[in-house]
Parts: sequence; C-alpha cells; structure tokens
Amino acid sequence: MIDQNKVSGKIINHNCTYIGDVYFSEKINELKIKDSDDYNNIIIPGFIDLHCHGGNGFDVMEGSKSIIEMSKYHLRHGTTSIMPTTWTNTLENTISALKGFKEIKNDNQNILGIHLEGPFINPNKLGAQPNLTEKPSTDFIKKILEISDVKIITLAPEIDGMQEFINDLANLNIKVQFGHTLADFSCCDKIMKNYEVGFTHLYNAMSGNNHRSPGVLSAALSKGKYAEIICDKIHVSKEAIKIAKKCIPGLYAITDSINASGLNDGEYIFAKNNIRKENNSVKIKSDGTLAGSIVTMDQTFKNLISMDFSLEEAVALTSYNASKYLNLDNVGIIQKNFLSNFLILDKEFNLKEVYLRGKKINV
Repeated sequence: MIDQNKVSGKIINHNCTYIGDVYFSEKINELKIKDSDDYNNIIIPGFIDLHCHGGNGFDVMEGSKSIIEMSKYHLRHGTTSIMPTTWTNTLENTISALKGFKEIKNDNQNILGIHLEGPFINPNKLGAQPNLTEKPSTDFIKKILEISDVKIITLAPEIDGMQEFINDLANLNIKVQFGHTLADFSCCDKIMKNYEVGFTHLYNAMSGNNHRSPGVLSAALSKGKYAEIICDKIHVSKEAIKIAKKCIPGLYAITDSINASGLNDGEYIFAKNNIRKENNSVKIKSDGTLAGSIVTMDQTFKNLISMDFSLEEAVALTSYNASKYLNLDNVGIIQKNFLSNFLILDKEFNLKEVYLRGKKINV
C-alpha cells in the first residue's frame, strides 16, 4: 500500500474546475470529485517560471550558492519549476557562474535548466543588459553545455551569422527566443518558417508593431505560438496582455525577477548597473530603464486575477502553457501520475502551502 497524503478543495487546472480530494505521494495517486459546493482551499498546479535572474539578494551570475538560494526563495513563493537565467557576459564569467550546475540540478528538484539571455543580442537594444554582446558562437554554447543544461536561449535574429547558429541550436535541442532585438518582420518570418521560435519578455526590448514597419512584436502577435510576458503591472499594461493572450495561444507569464526581489527599497547592483528599487519596480539610476522586475509568481497569479483573467486562464498562464512549451509531461496540471507539484491558496488567492514532489515546503 502506498503511503500517501490528502488535500481537499477547489481544484483548478487550465481546462477544468471541480471540488475534490487529491491523494498523493511523490506523484498524484488519485483524484476524487466531490458532489459539493463547499471548500476552504484552492488547489492549483505549481508555478513554472522560465525566466528568472535572482531574488532575496542572490543573482544567478554569482555562482552555485546563489543559484540554489534564489531557487529556494522562489520555491517559497510557489515556483515549483524554475529556469535560472543568466545575463550577457563573457564566456569565462558565464562558465564561472554555471560551474557545478549539473550537480545543483540533481540536488534541487525545482530547477529545470538554464536560460541564457544573451550574449548574442543586439548591442543597440540592451535594456538593462551590459554591453558585452558577442557574435553567434556554437563553440561558446558547447563549452557551456559541458557544465550545465541549457534549455532556452534569448538572441537577436538580425545579427550576422544567426541563421546557421539557430540551426546548430535546434540540433542541440535548445529553444530559441527572440529578444533584445531590432529585427524587422521579414527577418523573423524567414526563421519562423523553419524553426519553432519563442519571444522573450514580449513587448519589452524588441522592435514593435508599427503598422508601416512591422517588427518582432508584429511577428509574435501574428505568427507566434509561444511567448513569455511579465505581468507585474509595470512592464506591460492589462490591455496589452489581453491582446497577447488573444493572439498567442501559448502565452505564459515569467517574473524576470532580479536579486532585489524580496529586499527593502534602496540601491543595488544588477548586471553591472547601479539600480534603485522603489514603488515595486527596479530601474537603472542613470536613465530610468527598467532593470528586470521584483515580482514573484504568487503575486503574478493575483495580478492576473485582478486583470479579469479567469482562474483557469491564470493557471494556464502561470503553469500549463510553460510546461507545454518545454514539452514537460509530468508538471503543469493536477492529474493522476503527474508530479505532486501543487499549491494551496486561500479564497483571496494568498499562498498557504507549497508542495514539491509531495513534500511540503516551508513558506
């Protein structure tokens, strides 16, 4: 007989809602629907964040200890699957940051792999990234793969040599996302005809949807299947998120959270920039450019509800769609034989309990 636990409440997936019981150990063993309207808890799939630089004072680029600590911080906020994300830097510094990552991943069950944001981006669309961009280099990627597990890379498709590079990435089974780019529509379209392409922090740090000169955003809204988007109520308006949701079937929320998340207002350093945290945002001191976000996924979920997304839509945006993008077949939905990665919320959508592979995490 399996040693199992039970939680009860309103169970919400991306495509269904019902009152019931979840019987679980490391995986979900059984689901029982109740003929009742009475519940105290809301049970949703654990959040999946595919773009996260840090939190609670820790930055991915500071090395293994920081990667572990930032992932624990976000786990306490309900992120049961996380993609630690680098920022543009030299090969030497990136290797130093990711050294030992494969061991970290084995020991921390909420870590999925690495998202490389740069260095193959447009130096004229850096956002808060440092000006350490490089030309496409498969050798760079192969050296990083020796020590880590890269799942996603953000790049600018207009950079010379990118067509061949993207083909190499596809052969290495690394997801390509357009971001920090000034590409025009035709450049994007040519690549999208041959490869599956995602989009990094949609609307931000990309050429737009100009009606006479369409850019990356135009390609995303007209032809994109998947895209990430920041839902902190600062980077993108409610109306723009609604438009993206209408156009892109696999839209999913990310935090793009940095080291200042969870810390007091004040001055910090991120990606070699002096930044200031105040009014729930972080900006470069010198010019006011947004420098990532400080949002967590539990707050993102509440933000989506406040924007009039349904509970099922909010679950799709914070969990299910990201799982489909990465072709994960054991998370993103509360279903028999899936991992017991789920969250308990109260009726005001506040996070009460986090379960990772059936183990309760202290929040």
